[in-house]
Amino acid sequence: MTRTLVPPHPRRGLLVLVVGMAWVLVLGSCTGDDGTALDDSTQELAPSDPETTVAGPRPPGEVVGPLGRLLVTREGGRPAIVDEQDREVLLRGANLNSLGDYPQVNLFLPPTKPPTEEDWDQMAAHGFSVVRLVLSWSALEPVRGQLDLGYIERIQAAVAAAADRGMYTVLDMHQDAWSRFVASPPDVGCPPGTEPAIGGDGAPLWATLTDGADTCHPPGNPDGAPAVRAAFTAFYENREGIRDAFATTWKALVAVFATEPAVVGYDLLNEPTTVADPLISARQYTDLVVSVLGQIRAGEAEAGGFAHIVFLEPMVPFPLPGTLPVEGEVVDDQIVFAPHDEVEAGSGGLPVEQILDIASDIAQARGWPLWIGEHGVHATDEAALDVARRFATAQDAHRAGGAWWQWRQWCGDPQSIGVPGRTPTEARVQLNTVTCPDDVDAGPTTELLATAGRAYPRAAPGRIIDLTSDPDARTLSLEGRVVDDLATGRDLVLWVPGDAPPEVSGDGVSEPTLTPVPGGWYASLAVDDSPYRVEVE
Repeated sequence: MTRTLVPPHPRRGLLVLVVGMAWVLVLGSCTGDDGTALDDSTQELAPSDPETTVAGPRPPGEVVGPLGRLLVTREGGRPAIVDEQDREVLLRGANLNSLGDYPQVNLFLPPTKPPTEEDWDQMAAHGFSVVRLVLSWSALEPVRGQLDLGYIERIQAAVAAAADRGMYTVLDMHQDAWSRFVASPPDVGCPPGTEPAIGGDGAPLWATLTDGADTCHPPGNPDGAPAVRAAFTAFYENREGIRDAFATTWKALVAVFATEPAVVGYDLLNEPTTVADPLISARQYTDLVVSVLGQIRAGEAEAGGFAHIVFLEPMVPFPLPGTLPVEGEVVDDQIVFAPHDEVEAGSGGLPVEQILDIASDIAQARGWPLWIGEHGVHATDEAALDVARRFATAQDAHRAGGAWWQWRQWCGDPQSIGVPGRTPTEARVQLNTVTCPDDVDAGPTTELLATAGRAYPRAAPGRIIDLTSDPDARTLSLEGRVVDDLATGRDLVLWVPGDAPPEVSGDGVSEPTLTPVPGGWYASLAVDDSPYRVEVE
């Protein structure tokens, strides 16, 4: 079959142009607490220790500078994501679903809306270093063998906007309940104990092979519909070559970003679902991952690029048996284990700490760094906030990055509506809150952002040995160890939220340079001894 591919180099030119255009916008985007513009020459800074250097206010992207390539290493005692100076990098941020191809169930409520300049600025103003960008195969390749150039340009624009604010992007090939095309007809009558499918997101119509199976599903479990299971089965079995087509689509997409370091890597498939017993499921998933990985590496090589990180999720329902590829058969040195940890908050399952412990053990055993692709709570009552704080504590203990689910959820999102005919009335609480049914953005959810945007080391020379933080007190305690005296970069970069300059001290480090940015501070210190220790108060 002839496949229409997007040439990488003309699109790179567009990407650079977009970056340049967005840079002008961010340079003029510094605002005070009241939303008014700040004049860099007149902003007053709070007094600080005389040995601490305080720089003038700057945009986050300018402080961070150009984003360099990140890669996986197994040196230094444990697997880690590092930059080209061998500094350990914690990628922390949020999921953004604005490019997801969801069904519009309510004619008056769009499922998504484009991100604004303020959205990008606010992410950076909470210290985010990464965006997990939700993509849909159905929007990327609506016609088999033809990629949508306009959609690719929207992806490029999002990558550029994030990079301009100093944030990396993970390209996430997302799916929920297989596809928007697995939806119950309007006049369907579902049996008692089931409900009609509203439609999810993911595969295009031509790759949705259900054999006419029933779309009704158990309440709150769209993946349990026989039609969804039939579609996954056809995919894993490569009926009509759809699994091969998926891998080739990835090859075409990565060719566009093959030389782009701001794209940290690729999340192969969001929450793939098991449809067989554990041994068969593990075999099916292994064959899928090996196929897609091969095409990704071929696409990068043919475009003259480099091997980006691949974020590999377990199958659902992780951590049950059969949800991981067969050990030893996924041979690639740039793999990050990227499970999700929303179980306790979502369904009263395993504690978040236990999920992280299990995931960490698996990652360590397979030689993969750990990164939590989705986590978070969706309420601000004390019980939900307690779960969020406990997750944050465990995440720090495991020295793991991750992305909060999610930045914003509009009232027309299928997960807001739930079933056909339902009009959401409760607010959709994410890192921003949207009131329903009027679909009005009520602004940042400060309680959740305090945890998501807490202090952390953005880049730490060598390896992080120990990390703790307290979002309520803006405190941070960090211990690190230099791996190689000759090759290791020595600049430690910390993010600290808040208006007042933080007090930064430690052993084995220089006096800090504090740079104010909208929403907080970046603290830079030179590491001159190992091990080293830093305290932020």
